[in-house]
Amino acid sequence: MLPRHERRRIAEIEKGLVLQDPDFADRLRRAELPGRSRPGVRVVLGCVAVVAALLCMVLGEVAGFLLAGLLATVLLAARGWRLLTS
Repeated sequence: MLPRHERRRIAEIEKGLVLQDPDFADRLRRAELPGRSRPGVRVVLGCVAVVAALLCMVLGEVAGFLLAGLLATVLLAARGWRLLTS
């Protein structure tokens, strides 16, 4: 935990930022911290694709295994990718 004088100084900086640029302060407030977010849709779909690939492998469906494995690889590898919107 920070000492009281440092916490007070940070609070002053935050107040100044809100007064100077409220839009930027709002975006910072809403920003997600790395490592604290919930698993995204791509991660969940990637895990489902892994299970489907394993099921296809057990059932002997080579084409299904390859397709599900490829889908799982793409979805799990794309975990950190973000779409840019204008």
